[in-house]
Amino acid sequence: MEVKYRIKDSVLATNLDKEYGIQVESIHFIPLGNSAYSYWVNCVNEERYYLKLFDNQNESQRNGIERLQYYLHLTWKMYHQGLFRNVTHPIKNQKGIFKTSFNDITVVLFNYIEGESLADAYPFSKEILENIAKSVASIQLITPLIDKAMLVTETFDISFESDLEKCIATLESKITFNNPIKQSLREHVLAMKEQIILLLNRVRKLRDVALADTKEKVLCHGDIWGGNLIHHENELYFIDWETAIIAPPEFEMIGYIGEEFNVFFSAYERHLGKSITVNLDLLRFYSYRHHLRNLTHWLINILYRNTEEAQDKNDLEMILYHCMNRWDSIEPRVRAVETILQKRI
Repeated sequence: MEVKYRIKDSVLATNLDKEYGIQVESIHFIPLGNSAYSYWVNCVNEERYYLKLFDNQNESQRNGIERLQYYLHLTWKMYHQGLFRNVTHPIKNQKGIFKTSFNDITVVLFNYIEGESLADAYPFSKEILENIAKSVASIQLITPLIDKAMLVTETFDISFESDLEKCIATLESKITFNNPIKQSLREHVLAMKEQIILLLNRVRKLRDVALADTKEKVLCHGDIWGGNLIHHENELYFIDWETAIIAPPEFEMIGYIGEEFNVFFSAYERHLGKSITVNLDLLRFYSYRHHLRNLTHWLINILYRNTEEAQDKNDLEMILYHCMNRWDSIEPRVRAVETILQKRI
């Protein structure tokens, strides 16, 4: 989120003191993420925490609150049972629960991980790629030790399609947008309408292929990009587990397809201790679905949810420079993976 939530820092601090028994010295807004507001919290005893704040009145953030039930217990167990320690995990409040509600918001307090975000570290070095791959393998190897019933299992959901079609219909309607950002949105998205429909139909067909895949599903973080990775003293830490899921291994590979796939996949298989077969159509499905689902999210934000111009501007930039401009590179990157795998054989 680009604009901080409307609650005063002093009110937030008072409630955190009360609910968690901590003495807050200062609160600092972090302008990142799409599903919740982020802060770091400094305490008088020099302890530091990471805080996620959800607006109970925002539909998208209510969905984020619903997802808490899946990943908070998971990351707590991963850390405290030593299954995977390089992870952000929730802090229990004084009632012994992971989330706290007051003033029409829901908050979760996490341990704060020192280090440097890799959001702006692209392209990743060989060392970083290998460390990510090893961690992905480590996470998947603990699948038998977790309660999979507590997590979402992949169904290859594309239910966003109706919302995407609704947004396009709104942009095609005769509604007059006085907001220049919405006018720009209309211009850019409708210029790509034919390709959007083509990609949506492709995803529908690829879903049938995905459903037929019989590969064993494993624990996946679900969103391993640089912004969810913290590098500190030669260690990688994985944060923001809200999209954790039981899914095919390909789910975690889509951020690393292309020429860098050979480095990633080689380290992944070595640490996994076995060879696996990669379903290229699953890579296609996950890649196209990722971008179309993100497009839908940002369209809904701009057309129906956002109340701040700065947030509209941010979401339009995400559509233009982190979504639509990447569609044409997906197929060449998947073909690069195919070539790499053929050479390995």
